[in-house]
Amino acid sequence: MPSSGNPKKVAEEIIERKLPESMKVIDDAYNASLKLLNDSYQEALNELQKGINEKYQEISELLKSAEASLQLDVRKKVSERRNQIINNAFKEALDSIKSQKNEEWYVNFMKKVIEAISTEAESYGGLILYVSNDDINLAKKISAQYKNIEVSKESINIIGGVIAMSRDGSTKIDYSIDQIIRENEVFLKGVAFEKLFGGR
Repeated sequence: MPSSGNPKKVAEEIIERKLPESMKVIDDAYNASLKLLNDSYQEALNELQKGINEKYQEISELLKSAEASLQLDVRKKVSERRNQIINNAFKEALDSIKSQKNEEWYVNFMKKVIEAISTEAESYGGLILYVSNDDINLAKKISAQYKNIEVSKESINIIGGVIAMSRDGSTKIDYSIDQIIRENEVFLKGVAFEKLFGGR
């Protein structure tokens, strides 16, 4: 009996011949799906990696900016603190000068200043010397030997030294320590910086 007339034989033939073909189609479809899935997975992974790299770059830039800002802030605070220390040291040095008015170096300084003023006094028709309150007696004692100069009874607010004025007020000669400091403040603070911080 031909197989076409035998249902059982037809079924067996279908199973024998068609099943492998069907399985191949299924396998091919599965492999294609798997490849597509793998491709999609890799693409997604690549995009994720790209996103992470981009975010890393953003964060890295932010961190660099934050670090630079922090370093600038630290440098600023260190600079401010150094300036404060230098200013304090400078003030202490000035206060120290005020406490050394009886020292030999200061008395000699006043003698030389008043002597220099006396050489110019005649050309101005005499000069009046203005000094701090605690220098009045010393200035009077030194100037007593010179003509054309006199010490004002009115004191002025200076650290030390002498300011000479012509009698008509048209000329002012400033030999005060305050003026010396003003003219050399940058240099003097540089010296203080070097002594305090060793040039760092």
